[in-house]
Parts: sequence; structure tokens; C-alpha cells
Amino acid sequence: MSKRKGIIDRIEGKWVVVEFEDGMRDILISHFPMMVESGDVIWIDEYGHIEKDEQERQRLSNEVDELMEELWED
Repeated sequence: MSKRKGIIDRIEGKWVVVEFEDGMRDILISHFPMMVESGDVIWIDEYGHIEKDEQERQRLSNEVDELMEELWED
């Protein structure tokens, strides 16, 4: 079974805007079996089942923090 990784960009009303490798997709918020917010990492399989990946979200957050520290170093 193949899964696609997506990152939640934003929530607009009843739509969750998700960034996938091949572009942005709008998914109805009712398709999510859990609470989601901007920055969450999700995996969606070919049947539309969605899982949230807390570890990957934290890894990406740490990566962004490190890049920001490098950017602001004197």
C-alpha cells in the first residue's frame, strides 16, 4: 500500500489545504479523523485514510529552527 506525505498549509473554513510533493490539494476537514493544524504532517493512503505523524512534524520543526538560527547568526 502506498502512502503520500503532506504538510498542512492552512485551514480555510471546511477545507484543509495540504501541500504534497506534486502540489497543493484541498481536502474536506470532515475527512480527517483527528484535529489538525497548520504545520502538521500527514500520510494519506490510496483509500483516503489519513494519519498524523507527530515525529515528522517535530523533525521538520527542529530543522526549520536550525536554519533560522543559521540565518540570524552574526
